[in-house]
Amino acid sequence: MNDKTVKDAFMEVVVNQLETGDPPETKATLDRLLAAGHSRGEAMQLIAAVARNEMQAMMAMARQFDNARYAQLLAKLPEID
Repeated sequence: MNDKTVKDAFMEVVVNQLETGDPPETKATLDRLLAAGHSRGEAMQLIAAVARNEMQAMMAMARQFDNARYAQLLAKLPEID
């Protein structure tokens, strides 16, 4: 899988989260980043980077999705760990 395909997949994750409202922190983070002056594309890419971070942690630790950790990472944006 090439890097563009991976980026597109995580952007799709963000779109799905926004459409379903689950988790609600995704929409709140998008709104916050837009209010701070980020473009929608930039904000979506930042959120997708956090989704990718959480997915990588899931695979590395063989664990379930951690909503609390994901929300904490979203709260740190635009800074990325």
